[in-house]
Amino acid sequence: MQPFEANCSLLHRPIFLVGYMGAGKSTMGRKLARLLEADFIDTDIYIENRFRKKIAEIFQEEGEEVFRKREKMVLDELTGYAGAVISTGGGLPCYHGNMETMLSCGTTIYLRYTAEELARRLLAAPRNRPLLRGLEGDALLQYISDTLASREAFYLQAHLVVSCMQVCCQEDENELAHYILTLLQDPLFLSQCAQRNESAPGEELLEEGFWPK
Repeated sequence: MQPFEANCSLLHRPIFLVGYMGAGKSTMGRKLARLLEADFIDTDIYIENRFRKKIAEIFQEEGEEVFRKREKMVLDELTGYAGAVISTGGGLPCYHGNMETMLSCGTTIYLRYTAEELARRLLAAPRNRPLLRGLEGDALLQYISDTLASREAFYLQAHLVVSCMQVCCQEDENELAHYILTLLQDPLFLSQCAQRNESAPGEELLEEGFWPK
């Protein structure tokens, strides 16, 4: 992909990607960073490097609460990373005021899928995900449906909510990345972002974004 001609204001604040596990945050984050010629950071990888331990090992040996505290510590370290594209863990926005932190210091984008599509994607690309260990079939779908229902209250506070249900291939991903960056520079969007930062959490100021096919 050719670099995107971004105005300098887009590079003054970090861009945070939020959403459920399996939503493609790291893939889209790398594409956005490549287009902007910016740094890309995956918070899960950052945590593993920072604490020299795999995420699964932290969950198993120290527990989820320790992991969530380390997520908070890492996020606080990254908030001043102007111009970086940062992919966050699926649960990160839901703990310790992290969503409020991202909204105040950067631009936050929610990559949205249905529970059914997330289950399909997670089964198609299995990874060592501690919260999904031992789940498959109906049990996996039920877990995703339940946790997504509770997490969306946080995800939907994002400056931009993008439905990704039509993303089927790499070409679609590339088109979506260009669409997101074009929208992020739109004066109306920037104005609405400013309003969002002054409004109550969860107040709808933007329509859900769909990139044109």
